[in-house]
Amino acid sequence: MRSAWRQRLSDEEGPLAVRVVDDRWTTVRQVVESLAIVAAGLWAFYVFVYAEKIKPASDPASLTQTVSVRRLGRDSSRDVLSIDIRLENSGKTEIDVAADAYNVWGERYGTRDARADKRSATQRQYGRSIPVLSQTLIRAFAELRDAAVGGRTGTHIIIESGSTEAISYVVVVPRGKYDVIRAQTIDVPMKTGLARKAAVAITGDRVRGLGLNPAADSGAQEDDIDTYFALIP
Repeated sequence: MRSAWRQRLSDEEGPLAVRVVDDRWTTVRQVVESLAIVAAGLWAFYVFVYAEKIKPASDPASLTQTVSVRRLGRDSSRDVLSIDIRLENSGKTEIDVAADAYNVWGERYGTRDARADKRSATQRQYGRSIPVLSQTLIRAFAELRDAAVGGRTGTHIIIESGSTEAISYVVVVPRGKYDVIRAQTIDVPMKTGLARKAAVAITGDRVRGLGLNPAADSGAQEDDIDTYFALIP
């Protein structure tokens, strides 16, 4: 009797098929997790590929300029000045300055103030200050470099992203001849690696100073900035 019962129990034992059924909330959670993984991948692509590589490649060259004047020394008849220019690549790609120029003027002011009242359809201006009596061009320089059409072969100012190029020039002027020194820098930056060079023309004269004029279809733009330095003690 006992032997027969054990045999029946043994016959009933065997592999059992188990089916696990997820509820709908588990399915929703899995879908949300999958979407989160896809979204994270797309964000990583945007940050590390598009924002850092693809988009900067289509942006124009970005250059931040500063120019300043320092007095290096003086004696009874001369003022020795330094014109300090800093060019910072504020973009994401390396640039090459296709053309650059600078101008230095000496300005002489009067001794009495004068009234100025200007009006037009779009602007109104009023002032009462001492006017400039004369402006003299002390020094002017402009050069087309290798990245410009017809530029000087092998001459470059290449600036990596986030880096700065510093350039200084010494100017000596007669002491007491000028009240204010005005200095200006002009630059035409281009992204490196471009097969096409920038068409840039040097403009200006010995009175107004020199300038740079990129052609409209060259893909380049001219950047300039001025500063003023008083020589009056």
